[in-house]
Formats: sequence, C-alpha cells, structure tokens
Amino acid sequence: MDALFDSINARDLLSAGDLTDQTCPLSAPDLRLLITRLESHSLRIKPKVQSYLSAHHGEFSSLFQLCSDAASWTVEIDRKVSDLSSLLSDTPMDVEIRAILEELRRKLSEAKVKKESLELVNAIVQISDRLKGVKERVKLGRLLMAAEELKC
Repeated sequence: MDALFDSINARDLLSAGDLTDQTCPLSAPDLRLLITRLESHSLRIKPKVQSYLSAHHGEFSSLFQLCSDAASWTVEIDRKVSDLSSLLSDTPMDVEIRAILEELRRKLSEAKVKKESLELVNAIVQISDRLKGVKERVKLGRLLMAAEELKC
C-alpha cells in the first residue's frame, strides 16, 4: 500500500535532456514517454489497490455505513430543529414580543428625530439671540462691537 502514497516526480520518469529547469516545457516525445510510464505505474498500482480494498472490505463497509448513519442523523436533527423553530416562532407570546420590539424601535427612532430637531432649534435660537445683540449695538452706533459679535 505504500506505493500508493509515494509521490511521483514526473521529471524522474523522463530520461532525456536537461530536466533541472522547471520552467522549460516538455517536448512531445517527452510527454508521450511520461504518459506511457504513468500508465505503466498505474497498472502496477491497480492490483495493489484492489488487494488492499479486498483485505479491508469489512472496515470500508463499516466506515460507509457509519457515514450513511451520520447523514441520516443529520437529516433527522435538521427536521427536529426546524419543528422546534416553527413551534417557538408561532407562539402568541413570540408575536407579542415581536410587536413590542417593533414599537420600541419606532419610538426610539422618533425620539432620535425629535432630539435632532431640538438641537437644530437651539442652534437657531442662539443665532437669533446673537443677531438681536448685533442689531442693538448697530442702533446704538457701536459698529465695531457688532462686527466683533458677528465674528465670534
């Protein structure tokens, strides 16, 4: 069985030329020789594989049976999880919780919009107050002070 696991270096099977250059393409005769030698190697390995499979038939049989059982169990577990999931998601309590969560999300979104609107109104009020102060200073003839207030 060790012959199956030995790595085959294709360049070792060739007899011609400088084979040290890995980038050099193989010629047509080299490729034919390589194919012939690989087929020969394959024919030598084939009886060993058949012998190994025959000798370990029981072990392979139990392994394949175990795989088949595992696949069946997986299908059964998937069915049970699916049944459990549908059982949990169809309960009235779950529907009620989902509705509460949706309402909570909506309220939080509304609160965020209101907070942003309030911040905008506060900014507008501050600008309005500053402009009133500038207007008063202009009326009193204090143009430099009014200009300084606009700058800040």
